Amino acid sequence: MNASICSNINLPFSPLDFTDEQLSLNHLKIQLDNFYQWSIEQFKADIEIETLVFARAKFIDQLLNRLWQFYHIPTHVSSLFKSNRIALIAVGGYGRGELHPLSDIDILILSDKQLNNQLQEKIGQLVRLLWDLHLDVGHSVRTLKICLQEAQADITVMTNLIESRLIAGNEALLNELQQHIFSDKIWPSQQFYQAKVKEQRQRHKQYHSTSYNLEPDLKNSPGSLRDIQTIQWIALRHFGGISLQEIAKFNYLTVEEIDEIKNCRRFLWKIRFALHAVINRYDNRLLFDRQLSIAHLLGYQGEHNEPVEKMMRDYYRVVHNITELNQMLLQLFEESILTITTQNKPYDIDNDFQVRDKLIDVKDNNLFSQDPTMILQLFLTILLNPQIIGIYSNTIRQLRTARRKINGLLSEDPKAREHFLAIIKHPDAIRKALLPMHQFGILSVYIPGWKHIVGMMQFDLFHAYTVDEHTIRLLLEIADFSTEEGKKKHPNSSKVYTTLDKPELLIITALYHDIAKGRAGDHSELGSLLVKQFCQLHDIEKKDTDLISWLVKDHLLMSVTAQSRDIQEPSVIRDFAGQVKNKKRLKYLLCLTVADVCATNETLWNSWKQCLMRELYFLTKRSFDLENHQIPEQRSIARQHKIDALYLLIKQGYQEESILAFWQDYRFDYFLRYAAEQIVWHAKNLLTHDLSQPLVFINEKPFHGGTEICIYSADRPYLFATVSNELSKRNLNIHDALIITNKKEFALDTFIVLEPNGSLIAYDRHQNIKEGLERALRQTHYQRAKIKPPSSKIRHFSVPTQVNFLSTLSDRKTYMELIALDRPRLLACVGEVFSNLDISLRSAKIVTIGEHVEDLFVLTDKNNRALDVGICNQLREAIILAIENMDN
Repeated sequence: MNASICSNINLPFSPLDFTDEQLSLNHLKIQLDNFYQWSIEQFKADIEIETLVFARAKFIDQLLNRLWQFYHIPTHVSSLFKSNRIALIAVGGYGRGELHPLSDIDILILSDKQLNNQLQEKIGQLVRLLWDLHLDVGHSVRTLKICLQEAQADITVMTNLIESRLIAGNEALLNELQQHIFSDKIWPSQQFYQAKVKEQRQRHKQYHSTSYNLEPDLKNSPGSLRDIQTIQWIALRHFGGISLQEIAKFNYLTVEEIDEIKNCRRFLWKIRFALHAVINRYDNRLLFDRQLSIAHLLGYQGEHNEPVEKMMRDYYRVVHNITELNQMLLQLFEESILTITTQNKPYDIDNDFQVRDKLIDVKDNNLFSQDPTMILQLFLTILLNPQIIGIYSNTIRQLRTARRKINGLLSEDPKAREHFLAIIKHPDAIRKALLPMHQFGILSVYIPGWKHIVGMMQFDLFHAYTVDEHTIRLLLEIADFSTEEGKKKHPNSSKVYTTLDKPELLIITALYHDIAKGRAGDHSELGSLLVKQFCQLHDIEKKDTDLISWLVKDHLLMSVTAQSRDIQEPSVIRDFAGQVKNKKRLKYLLCLTVADVCATNETLWNSWKQCLMRELYFLTKRSFDLENHQIPEQRSIARQHKIDALYLLIKQGYQEESILAFWQDYRFDYFLRYAAEQIVWHAKNLLTHDLSQPLVFINEKPFHGGTEICIYSADRPYLFATVSNELSKRNLNIHDALIITNKKEFALDTFIVLEPNGSLIAYDRHQNIKEGLERALRQTHYQRAKIKPPSSKIRHFSVPTQVNFLSTLSDRKTYMELIALDRPRLLACVGEVFSNLDISLRSAKIVTIGEHVEDLFVLTDKNNRALDVGICNQLREAIILAIENMDN
């Protein structure tokens, strides 16, 4: 703890003054709560955050000191050994003297030799009291020898010990420990540096290597407090100075940069303090349901989510600056600690740039200030020189300085536009140029409107990142289409991508597809207008401009159609093809859509979505090849499915007479809705089954990217609700349901399901699921399953229930769209309403988008006709009421 700051802290009361009687559990709980309430009041009174963070550490110091006295633990214990010194030592964050309201308190009880039983019991009593006080204490009792062995074996232990600080006991023992720790025998400076840098990279990967998560971790995310601490740890181990001022003595930071780091840390400390004030258990995550309370506590004003938006924009700006400074300082430390060998001396690329250890550096520090367009030339030079792997620390500093001096936009300069077009046409443009341009804030000073989306929140569980970070991840997904890993993940999209005549058009589309979010109006429509202006500014051909503009305007078209519409209906394909217009547009749209979905959320893409996109692409491509008027009619499709299935079954040894006799019970729509392979699968399971009894069979092979479960049962009310209940109990997600009732009133229903993480159901679960469903089917009365209520994260969101009936030319079916808050048993609840109103469900497509669902149901009345207006209105009211009552 900084001694000068510590001395200026005035605590409301001192634990050192507590009498022995006052050291009871109840009294100490009251005093800890009093101190906590005092801290919160001081925080609200805008007392400096450093004072409050250090004050809690000082308060805990005094409490531990008093308890050490109370339990009569000496600094030196008489024993058979020559000496047995004992010390109570603060380590880790507590060792730095930094404690937030819920921070863990890490202590080390150090001795020369093993403690005797009496002393162990006293220390045990002290630690148990701290636990009973609900202090988050991490403690270890070690001899000096063991402590040094563990430090040598574990970088985390070593890091905690380099911040050690005496609370009570023998000071000489602590000094001896520190002499060993700071010697070259334990984690020499070079090894320590390399280990901490590796540790930081691994930690960043856990957060997808971005600071722009919508629910960031204040302590561990990239650009967080841990990144500042990493700099301090390395500096402490190598230079012997832990404070920013002490680092500054070695000329690694300018005065302005020191102030910037201090201000960034101060901001993060304030948010973390506020977070600890609104939660009950230790956590450092800014979850959605906490953000508004924290923003209000910090004094942010506005309607609805406006305070959160303001707070999070400030947060993202701060962590961006920390990330830049961290990268720059680690490079400088590397030079000092690891030293550059003679063969890595700088060499010139041209008149303006040179290479230092595979990093590009400016030859003249005034280059960017004199000609800002050279910033674009910098990234183009990186692309043209494959040996360059990054930007040198000095150039990072010059970029930061020049970026802040730019008035207007670089794209206003013809020379900069020339450089930019050359950049996006390069095959490595995304990873080697656009990504670092985003990381160093250059896109904000080049692309009109980009600054508007930097750090923009998206208040849902569908998106995982801010608008700008999502856009960059979309670009990275596009870049992956050209990699071996990308080809395995997206075989169809990668193949289509190689046929695009101008991939750079996709890059411009990606940059602009969400750029109008947060503005009044449809962001797709507005983005289409903005990108058109961008294209005209860059002299892009009209036909290419039209394509880009259309892609931005309709970038959601393919995703919505594939996931929320019945793409087996020829009319759906005709309508989609009519909007796309040609195969060229279809190719670009497929690549954009797949990349967009993958970039939205790490868990969003799965085999089910992949299958939907591929199927929609090929159905639409086929319609272009055949021309719309040549698309086969429904009866022709059904007839072909039946012929193909019959051929396959006969080939496998089944008798034609028994097959046709079995099929007599099924109408034309069965053969239309199911593919030949499914019809064969059904027949093979049912031909040898007692058709008067229910049967559940699960396909061992994936179908449409999911696990296919078939239910054969006498049709009855609540059948869909019963199956949905059972699957929900087993934490399975239904993505598609196809409901068929034969002439004997038996249902043959198929459900495509996935695990919550998007994977297929493991084969060893099939039998258990089958038995559970068959038990449910044998129940004589419908029973609602008892399922736990929605999580607090889900309950934080408000999604008004909407029931919409979509226009269709068919008089035989009604298409109902349901938008509602996702929750357990939702499908079963909807199924109950259908049964109560004697409405037949023909098929369903279930789409979960973060915290809400957008489901499509195909319905008929009991006479197999479309629902009339009266029934539709009655259904809408019943569903809304049923969902409202679900949580009651």
